[in-house]
Amino acid sequence: MKFSRLSRLACTWGLLGACALAQGGGAAGQQNGGSSSQQNAARDKAQAYYHYSLGHLYQERGALFNRPELLAQAIEEIKLALQYDPTSSFLSMELADLYAATGRWRNAIQEAEDAVARHPEDVAARKLLGRLYLRVLTPDRGQQPPEDIQDRAIKQFEQLVARDPQDISSYLILSQLYRAAGETAKAEATLKKAIDLQPDSAEANSNLALLYADLGDYRRAIDLLKKVANDKADPQVWSTLAYAYEQIQNYKDAAAAYRKALERDSDNLTFRKGLGQNLLLSKQYEEALAQFQALVESNPRDVESYLRMSQAYRVQQKYDLAQQNLAKAIELAPENLDVQFNQVLLYEAQGKLSEAIGQVQKILDAGAKSEGGPFSPQEKANRAIFLEKLGFLYREQGDFTSAENTFRQMLTLGKEHAVRGQLHLIDTYHQTKQLDKALEISERAIKENPDSRELVTARASLLASAGQSSAAVALLKPLLKNNADDREIWLAIARVYQQDRQFDQARDAVAKAGESSESDQEQHYIHFLYGSIWERQKDYKRAEQEFRKALEIDPDNAMTLNYLGYMWADQGVNLDEAIKYIQRALEMEPNSAAYLDSLGWAYYKQNRLDLAQQYLEKAVQRLSSDPTILDHLADVYFSQGRYRDAQAKWKAALDEWAKLPKTEVDQAEVNRVQKKLKDANARLASAPAPR
Repeated sequence: MKFSRLSRLACTWGLLGACALAQGGGAAGQQNGGSSSQQNAARDKAQAYYHYSLGHLYQERGALFNRPELLAQAIEEIKLALQYDPTSSFLSMELADLYAATGRWRNAIQEAEDAVARHPEDVAARKLLGRLYLRVLTPDRGQQPPEDIQDRAIKQFEQLVARDPQDISSYLILSQLYRAAGETAKAEATLKKAIDLQPDSAEANSNLALLYADLGDYRRAIDLLKKVANDKADPQVWSTLAYAYEQIQNYKDAAAAYRKALERDSDNLTFRKGLGQNLLLSKQYEEALAQFQALVESNPRDVESYLRMSQAYRVQQKYDLAQQNLAKAIELAPENLDVQFNQVLLYEAQGKLSEAIGQVQKILDAGAKSEGGPFSPQEKANRAIFLEKLGFLYREQGDFTSAENTFRQMLTLGKEHAVRGQLHLIDTYHQTKQLDKALEISERAIKENPDSRELVTARASLLASAGQSSAAVALLKPLLKNNADDREIWLAIARVYQQDRQFDQARDAVAKAGESSESDQEQHYIHFLYGSIWERQKDYKRAEQEFRKALEIDPDNAMTLNYLGYMWADQGVNLDEAIKYIQRALEMEPNSAAYLDSLGWAYYKQNRLDLAQQYLEKAVQRLSSDPTILDHLADVYFSQGRYRDAQAKWKAALDEWAKLPKTEVDQAEVNRVQKKLKDANARLASAPAPR
């Protein structure tokens, strides 16, 4: 018959208690004869072991039953044990640990420092001291550390490495102490010394990688971790590598690293969640679903995993399954804002814009303050997200007045939320061809927020649309600071030059942006932008080369798939491949007016007029103010002999072009539409009058 742990503890407690009474020792005996610190016991390892055992038992019972008085008694017993064996580094460490467990940090550190002083060669004692230093210096412990502890800690370990320059464990602790003190340069130099001593040290390389990650230098972190991430590596090495890949948006390699971590620790749910999340982000949906399914089988109340499964099914357009899993998440966490927001996204993906708008409004109403009370910073952040989404939904629905009113509500939230609201207002006025109004609000917004790079960039884009490209570039160039942040400014400059048809200057600016483009997504966009510039110059061969380079990096990028497919369709070449590319883009974004137009245009080029009409009419329903889409649909109607319908769409296209700034109009295209409209008018004039 097996005893339970509590039964064994009770039995041992009884035996040790009896021994204590028989020997007249232990806590009871000491209380009558004075404190343990006043005893001058002769060295006796047997007695030391006895008091250690009794102290350990007090410690176990104190922790098990949450009785601080037993932990205090455990301290007294370990102190007694130390009197009988004062040179024991092990007992000193036990006592230091007990002090730490009861919050007596000064005593804990002093005891550990004394142990290291007595036994400087004891690696375990040094590690304990380093651990105590780091624990007491951790800012979320809920209490202030002693004022001098940081300097004491660093000096202690600087002395230890000076005494033994080959001691890699002390270098590792010293580097962490430097990091805690914010001395990153010293931390880096110390870790490099540790790596020089032991180049294949997983701990040293991992710590240096984490330091680089803290500094935002993820590429160097990855290079280091790849050196030690092998079949023998600790799972934490692999998970750290996965984290670094996540930061540069390399989700495919992040998933592979998490898979390696999970192979070494198959019960670690954090690793499994990381794997599932990165599989989802890298569009490996079936594999992601398998991981999240395993997680909900392990914990049927795992809200996040149900939510992630819903997201995976949503992007696969398996809307019934998406709703089923989302319903489970809602049942488990009805107040969770992330869950509620995903209901909005699901309605939007299904084209249920009215339901999506109603859901967002419901969330906003629930979070409104009675009597207009103030919002907390977190409430402001949440409210800004939902107002932003509501404005986008109104714009998608074509209700620009409601969108404008919604974005104006963001201005009352202040700071970065107000800036985002101003940016969306500017974009809304730009979309509705109110360029003067957009310029006016952008000028006022910059005066209110002179340090906002986003607002300056938005105004530069407006100036370019107004034909003032020189003013736009002059506005952007002072923002260049010769650092990584310059990338976005060079891209903005490139777009200004591209809009002004200064293509050589546009490519030069893209090249500058490319110098600081590190992640796969950043490199992808550089090739995409090169492709779009060559396409505007009608150098289709070079454009195709750049688009294909972009697709090598991200084969499932909808924007690139559509652009290349449309370019082919417009030329009337590679039509079968063009249709496949555009269909893939449309699978990812089924409600995109641009992608619907591209597919309809490709079918028109194949003379598949019924399919062309189907997709182009959907595109016009989604975006009725785009002159190119209207022109395409008119071509279909004309080819079908529906001359009056074609005439109406060409007139509408010309009306929309007339509203655009001249810089956004291709006059040759306008001339072609005017000629086609004349042909339609002639056909209608020559047609027999209806009876």
